[in-house]
Amino acid sequence: MNAWAIKIGGSLYDSQYLTKWLSTIDEHSNKNIVIIPGGGPFADQVRQADETHHLEQIHAHNMAVMGMQQYGTLLASLCPNMILANTTDKIHMAWKNSKTAIWEPYEMLSEECELDRSWDVTSDSLSVWLAKKLGLKNLLLVKSSNDVLNEKNITILSNKNCIDPYFSEFVNQSNINAYVLHKSELSEFKNLV
Repeated sequence: MNAWAIKIGGSLYDSQYLTKWLSTIDEHSNKNIVIIPGGGPFADQVRQADETHHLEQIHAHNMAVMGMQQYGTLLASLCPNMILANTTDKIHMAWKNSKTAIWEPYEMLSEECELDRSWDVTSDSLSVWLAKKLGLKNLLLVKSSNDVLNEKNITILSNKNCIDPYFSEFVNQSNINAYVLHKSELSEFKNLV
């Protein structure tokens, strides 16, 4: 299927590029795109709570996933043409109606995900999980780190802590074409799709 999973990093939360990415993706809504939200400041709040209260790992992970869901709701508010979707059926329904889906991850991850529930498994790896679940071959991570401007190799970016440590291995196991773009590289995205 020529569809795309696109993870919009939480680091774009207060960036001028956030609405530009949403508008550009919306222009390609006929391409069967699902957006995976990062955690942004919502996940940062969970990190702070974890530092203060030393949460059990599974609870911290679940709270961070809820942070992803909050960021997704923010994205939907910024681009009303997009559809929030918490099941694969709802994602497919959005595509059937030529809409971009924004994944609400909490329910699916709580019930179906076999990945470790720790800070090492971020929205990066969870985007691979969803792409695999949907049978997608194309995954794009949109990041703010300047490392991404000069380097596109996923393993190197993982070693620089730009991508979570499980991502590279999980992509290789899943036979997915993974790409990484800096938030300023909108024209490169248009070439990809």
